Amino acid sequence: PMKKKALRVLAAVLFCLALPWPASANSAEPPCFTVLVPAPPGDLELTIEFDAAQDRDPQRLSPEWMLWEGYYRFFGRWDADPEGLTGARLLVGTEGESFALEIDPAGFSKDNNILTLDLKSRTLTYGQPWWRQPLLVFVRVTLTLLIEGGIFWLFRYRQRRSWIVFLAANLITQLGVNLTLLAVCPAVLDSYMAMVTGFFVYTPMEVLVLVIEMIAFAKLLREHSKRRAAGVAFLANLLSWALGGLLLLILPI
Repeated sequence: PMKKKALRVLAAVLFCLALPWPASANSAEPPCFTVLVPAPPGDLELTIEFDAAQDRDPQRLSPEWMLWEGYYRFFGRWDADPEGLTGARLLVGTEGESFALEIDPAGFSKDNNILTLDLKSRTLTYGQPWWRQPLLVFVRVTLTLLIEGGIFWLFRYRQRRSWIVFLAANLITQLGVNLTLLAVCPAVLDSYMAMVTGFFVYTPMEVLVLVIEMIAFAKLLREHSKRRAAGVAFLANLLSWALGGLLLLILPI
């Protein structure tokens, strides 16, 4: 009887989830685009200036920083066809110099676009630099290996075979985590989205990694007992999970 009741409850839940229910909600308007600035000076000010034909006042971009990156956001929509947009310029001002750059109309085409401002070359390009994501993945993987490697050493794993298993397991699982992050969120340029990404994407992935590594270590490590192997995987992943969640809030993604 209990089994039948459980099956009925599960069927009812699945049926409810399958029904299409309309819903409406209010939310803050997403940025039309974000200007990404590597290593911006503290006095940097960015303003969008429209020509007279657009009948819009200049708009100062709101800034936010994460370590070595600055994000300057333009909030608002452009109702007309972006291809017909002309006369939009980015005014760049710092102490001692100022200049203007034309904005690619593609930047207004949809929400959450990224434009990259290179202050040295005075260029504004659509999208993020090609080297940005490889660098961030390298930083995340390196920090993970250092943390988990320290725990692995403290558990007295010294044999070469043990470290090969450790490196292989971590490189495979971390590659999976980072590829998933890139697929779901190619770039996260604000603290709120970083928190959402951490909760709905990063946390489930890390739980899966923890289980996979506990099983792999218990089966493949021979230097100590299976119980110790599973324990080192659990503790190492727990610590790197906690630190990784913190890094998502302060490290660019």
